[in-house]
Amino acid sequence: MLFLATILDGAVHGKRNEPLGKLEDVIVRIGDGPYPPISGLVVRDRRRLFFVPAAQLESINGVAKLSSSTVNLRPFSRRDDEVLLRKDVLDHQIIDITGRRIVRVNDVQLARIEDAYRLIGVDVSPQALLRRLGPRRMADRVIGRQIIDWREAQYLASAAPVQLKVSYDRLSELNPVDLARIVDALSYRESAEIVAALDDETAAETLEEVSDERVADLLEGMDQERAADILEEMAPGAAADALEDLDDEVAEQLLARMEPEEAADVQQLLAYDEDSAGRIMTTDFVRVPVGSTVGDALAIVRALEEAPDPLLAVYVIDPQPAEPADAIEAAAPTLPEDDAPAFLHGIVRLRNLILAEPGMPLAELMDDDVPTISPDDRAEDAARVLAEYNLLAVPVLDDHGRMLGIVTVDDALAVLLPDIWHRRGARSFG
Repeated sequence: MLFLATILDGAVHGKRNEPLGKLEDVIVRIGDGPYPPISGLVVRDRRRLFFVPAAQLESINGVAKLSSSTVNLRPFSRRDDEVLLRKDVLDHQIIDITGRRIVRVNDVQLARIEDAYRLIGVDVSPQALLRRLGPRRMADRVIGRQIIDWREAQYLASAAPVQLKVSYDRLSELNPVDLARIVDALSYRESAEIVAALDDETAAETLEEVSDERVADLLEGMDQERAADILEEMAPGAAADALEDLDDEVAEQLLARMEPEEAADVQQLLAYDEDSAGRIMTTDFVRVPVGSTVGDALAIVRALEEAPDPLLAVYVIDPQPAEPADAIEAAAPTLPEDDAPAFLHGIVRLRNLILAEPGMPLAELMDDDVPTISPDDRAEDAARVLAEYNLLAVPVLDDHGRMLGIVTVDDALAVLLPDIWHRRGARSFG
């Protein structure tokens, strides 16, 4: 195995084994394939640094041997897309995609593949420091390596002082909870770099799990159009919380840039106190008109452009308060216009809906004795109702009995156990 620590500051010899200087650094181009090739060496001759192209590198075996004794002594000047392994990778943080963690690079592994030396991995073990700091003659004897394959490593472009074309596609493979934990742990500059590389949906899912302070910093630091696009993809409650942590003027500007429908949902939640059930409720639930059959309800669910997550039940509603059962069955199934608040008549749990015959009236499956809460109730009270009645979601009704939304069990747990909830591995209903 060839490690950077064993060759740095080592001799560089020409074709006839004459000394040309010491190896100061190794240059790679990060975007060139899964295992980036060495593009050149930085060689130090006393106080002078000069560049040797990889085409002149014959071998590295304790000594860097060149295929020529003639080198260009013009002072080294780095270019865009070039990464110096000693300066920009050693002792810097990278993301271990497989391990879903941030790691510190203690050494770099190189190998000769297809007639070219390439960067193939990083050693993050404590023993790698011993290899670097101990006597050079003992370096090859140091064992206990912990190698991360370079294909499983995400390099952060902000570590280098030049423009780099770095792909962040692998980050989308991470669970948003894991990605949020990484964003929180990195510096603001590094976390902004990551969020900037994500699509709007992934960025929104990630920011929903990031600490309030970091979310505020990131939203204020990015282009407002981009921030508005991300807020539109966030759950309305999460977007409301994020906006409340911003400067009032900035929050108003972002709301103005959001699509009217999404902005209205967020503004509705902002009208409630931060610790209230209204703030954590979601208005994304399946509404089915009174008088519908099982088949009607399933058709409504299938026709949704995007189903609620989690989808636990359908809610039977009507513009008028509940009437006797015979009147309900005789009424023509109609939904209120524009999803306006309507009276809750009952709920049908998804399991029962799927198992029932399509022609069965919902009135025969519907549970019309459902605990409900007010949007002004405390979020803790909503959690208590969910626990006492063993519910996965509880409807939220206004003072007139009209349905405004639901509070799910994961929304309530996020309030009661915020630290634990942010450390969870995945959503309960994902």
